[in-house]
Amino acid sequence: MAKRVLVVEDNELNLKLFCDLLRAHEFVAEPVRDGREAVARAREVMPDLIIMDIQMPHVTGYELILELMADEQLRDIPVMAVTDRKSTRLNSSHTDIS
Repeated sequence: MAKRVLVVEDNELNLKLFCDLLRAHEFVAEPVRDGREAVARAREVMPDLIIMDIQMPHVTGYELILELMADEQLRDIPVMAVTDRKSTRLNSSHTDIS
């Protein structure tokens, strides 16, 4: 059975790129364009991995990671955080999310 990956990305081009690459390697890509829908969608599809933009409007990837970690059903799903911003910096309080 193919692995399922939830891709949370507000940039349409990046979302398409991630999903196309995953599908080309026989993963099932589940796109989410709005971070506010990410946790609910994760509960629906129970992905094997979540690829998530860090800087999104309305909710940050960091906030979503904390919400996922607080959810008993979702906390063990690995998250790969990405950004296309050149100057993204997590302050030291954001680095203790392992």
